[in-house]
Amino acid sequence: MITVNELLQEAAEDLSQVGDGETLSGELAASYEGLLNRAITSLNSDGYISLTVNVDDVMSSGDVVFRKLEEGEQNGYGVIDKEPPDSVQGVARKLGIRWVKLNGSNRQTMDMVNTYSLPSQWCYGVETETAPSGKTRRVGRVRLNGTHPCDLRIYENSQLPHYRLGDTIYLSPLYRDLILYTVEMRAVKKYKLYSYQDRVQHDLDIAMKAIDTTTAQNRPMRNDDMLVDAATTPADDLLSGFGF
Repeated sequence: MITVNELLQEAAEDLSQVGDGETLSGELAASYEGLLNRAITSLNSDGYISLTVNVDDVMSSGDVVFRKLEEGEQNGYGVIDKEPPDSVQGVARKLGIRWVKLNGSNRQTMDMVNTYSLPSQWCYGVETETAPSGKTRRVGRVRLNGTHPCDLRIYENSQLPHYRLGDTIYLSPLYRDLILYTVEMRAVKKYKLYSYQDRVQHDLDIAMKAIDTTTAQNRPMRNDDMLVDAATTPADDLLSGFGF
């Protein structure tokens, strides 16, 4: 378990934004709370700290869309009625009594192949649309390179809660340093504390390498533009995915 107050206090002390015996509070505490949640969202999106992987089964011929339907709105073909996940870990197509894994790809590659067939590739992205009520909502779209109707299974990261000061993060202590130094790196960028950047970068690299190797090998980073094996990607490239 990780206590939000203690973690953010340590981060602020490491960067000399609060002194010894001084408690992180006020606007600075609120700012660090935001940095924490953005850090956790990015780590979860890249599969580093997902608590669980959810599974959704759907029949579709083409794209699969995650959208939270409004009251009275009809559920369309290939639509999953839920908030879009931050990331999708995998897609499989049913073949008899088993599931066949599809290959993660990107839009450009998929646009170059025949779409009038069973899908073999996919990519995922989040966009916005106007709901029937006129409000803007987020939707997640799993794009497929085939339009033949088939049963699909979507594996997506569960969303982590929005943490507040005083909360406890129920994660293994293994992830403590990873979250701490990710928050510090974001603070370095936000507050232009560049004299601390090399030290925080070094600590973050060590924290990343401490994550179980098997987990890393099964943690591909996917979105509409890239398919990257995180296990073989240099740390600098991984950090660019976190917005550093």
